[in-house]
Amino acid sequence: MPNRIAETVLILGGAGMVGLQAAREVARELDPKTIVIASLCEDEVRGAIEFLKDEISGPQLVGEWGNIFVPDALRGVARNEIFSSSANYDLLFDAVFRRESDYRESTLFKLVDKYKPEVVVDCINTASGISYQNEFDIAIKTKEMLDALARRDGAVPREEFEPFLATVRQLLISQGIPQIARHILVLHRTLEDSAVQIYVKVGTTGTGGMGLNIPYTHSEDKPSLPLLAKSAIGFAHTGLLFLLARTPAASDEKHGAIVKEVKPGAMIGFRRVEKKHVRLRGEPEKAFLFSPREEPVGARLELHQSPASYERFESRDVPLEIIGADTGENGFFSIGEFLAITYPRQMEYVTPEEVARTAILEILGASTGRDVLAAIDGAITEPSYRAGVLRGHAVREMRRLESQKRGEVPSIALGDLGPPKLSKLLAEAHLIREASATGDIDEIRAIAPAEMQRRVEAYLDANPVVTSTIVRIGTPILRQRDGKLTLTRGPRISIPPVTAGHTVAELTPAAVDRHAKTGWVDLRLANFETWRDRLAAIKHRDVERYGSAALDVKGYPGEEFIPGDIVGWIFTNEEDEQGMVGRRLF
Repeated sequence: MPNRIAETVLILGGAGMVGLQAAREVARELDPKTIVIASLCEDEVRGAIEFLKDEISGPQLVGEWGNIFVPDALRGVARNEIFSSSANYDLLFDAVFRRESDYRESTLFKLVDKYKPEVVVDCINTASGISYQNEFDIAIKTKEMLDALARRDGAVPREEFEPFLATVRQLLISQGIPQIARHILVLHRTLEDSAVQIYVKVGTTGTGGMGLNIPYTHSEDKPSLPLLAKSAIGFAHTGLLFLLARTPAASDEKHGAIVKEVKPGAMIGFRRVEKKHVRLRGEPEKAFLFSPREEPVGARLELHQSPASYERFESRDVPLEIIGADTGENGFFSIGEFLAITYPRQMEYVTPEEVARTAILEILGASTGRDVLAAIDGAITEPSYRAGVLRGHAVREMRRLESQKRGEVPSIALGDLGPPKLSKLLAEAHLIREASATGDIDEIRAIAPAEMQRRVEAYLDANPVVTSTIVRIGTPILRQRDGKLTLTRGPRISIPPVTAGHTVAELTPAAVDRHAKTGWVDLRLANFETWRDRLAAIKHRDVERYGSAALDVKGYPGEEFIPGDIVGWIFTNEEDEQGMVGRRLF
């Protein structure tokens, strides 16, 4: 159809309150051929599709279920089953913490790759899913067990030591920041390698819009640490999405999806009002009434007693069944609880229809004013004219000081700024400029790669302090002499990085090429050919003719080969293993 915006729309958390309403809005406004409803549990997804069948007649409804925050091999595995299996645990640990983790093995990537949606609406309460893994209680339990082991004399039997190891494993994997950081990296790669044009996240403040005065907690604290952790993850999520929204595509072959976030500042509710046999927090089964008993107030108080020791109320099964409001992931509230939490200046509440409508309007390009990422972009302090002027003054003064100290250590790089590729490129640019005996880009570009290679080697032979400076900061120099590769190095090498105490790396030909690209000064002929090609890509546009458009992304200010500026231009224009470095304006 001519008005169809997307062929396929994926709704993550589609079985939830907002997800269901998003599906209705998507069907009405975007008119896709397919709507994919994805949620954690199969019964939720099937129930959602059954509910939507009477509401949606055009698009095909497809269901998917499983945890999108884990590898695809674990998408249907319960969390306790992950901990009980060393193979499952190792798989999850590696997916979160290992640098070499492959995003293509994630549930999220598999899902997007399977359906190839143009639009993704993410209604998952990510902050709750990540932060409510009992990190604080697990940390306390780990500390107590550690202290107990420290007080022991002699060897600890394996059967006593094993519970401590299990708790440590659980603590490692329950950390929120590594999980949300990895999720955003997976999302970035997934969006980049897909047909997704726009991704809209329905986020959370964690407190329903209230501040630290929120009385609705998960413990006796006010506010509780788990609730603050939820807010911390919620806003960390927003910050990372902000960075994702400002990340350009890695190359012309790839595209950057538009990223938005709608963040309700109230309780979202309600799904329905009903009479319900409830299950109390912390109990696996639905609750029944017991006959209470009295006991004297003593020095000790048992907080949990076996339900089997209590008699049933009136000697029969009386279900704890009340009238209340189903508010989705927030829980089922009694009439009194609902009134209190929605009272003015408490959480109050916003309907899922309103939240979903805002998300779809953002997809349509309407100016709702509710995209928090755009709001942050408009509120941050941008680069200033004054800073630009002072930059020139600072550079001139540093150059003057360096010119007075010829023969001493050159100001190339320290390696602290990172990544190691920065130091590598700055060192190579410095060598090319000094070996060429000219600062003119056009003249440097005209030097044949083999001749430039010869000149750089001659320059290093004549200036050993330069060689020593470069390798001292952890940037080795890769050379090819008489057909053999050699590495001029210092005591420390930054690439490959030292990980978890592993200080020895295997060097295959592919590894040498990879390291030379990311952190070694590469004096092989092929790299000088690369430098010739990148200098050929620099555009010298006439300001008189093009005006301010002369200094676009491809443009380079002036004719002089200045190492720092050249490397800045490279980072802005070239693709590397981590994608392009730069900013995309909203």
